[in-house]
Amino acid sequence: MVTKLIYKFDNATLQAAQENEDQFVTLFRQFAPVHLKLWRDYFLNDMELTDWSQEAALVFIKTLHRYESGKRVPFGAFYKTNLRNHMFDLLRKKNAQKRIPERLQTSFSASPEYYAETIQDHAAPNPLFCCELTERFQAVGAACSRFEWQVLLATLRQQTVPEIAQLLRVEEQQVQNALLRCKRKYRRFQD
Repeated sequence: MVTKLIYKFDNATLQAAQENEDQFVTLFRQFAPVHLKLWRDYFLNDMELTDWSQEAALVFIKTLHRYESGKRVPFGAFYKTNLRNHMFDLLRKKNAQKRIPERLQTSFSASPEYYAETIQDHAAPNPLFCCELTERFQAVGAACSRFEWQVLLATLRQQTVPEIAQLLRVEEQQVQNALLRCKRKYRRFQD
């Protein structure tokens, strides 16, 4: 025996779901059997149920905004049609990707020299430099007093001398002197 679900849907419900997130979630849950049935009927490889639910929510939002009650099409049928079309689009895209000729498919490991030169991110920091810098700061930190270390960390956070002085409740000259001592200690470890 097939039971038919009765959905409460009218213009007020439509308007509330478009304007209120809680109403949208409630209405989306009410229509959840639609996307769950499509998920069972047309299983998409490489897509989990949570991903499919997100896709269904996006289609649901678009359907809410496109739905016209004057056309005498039930909202559920309109949503199901839109969702089924979206699923077929996803399936077509996946199948199209599978049809890429093998001669156009290459692996990154096939020519590592080419990719090493062309895919470099020159804005990214040099990992070796970052490691060396971290080691130097650790050495400087061990050589600094507690006050000098606080001043150095505040400077690295791009705080100004007056801000650091106010934060640590000291004179600006004390902060500048601590910075000079930190610079000397840093240069000592730089060699």
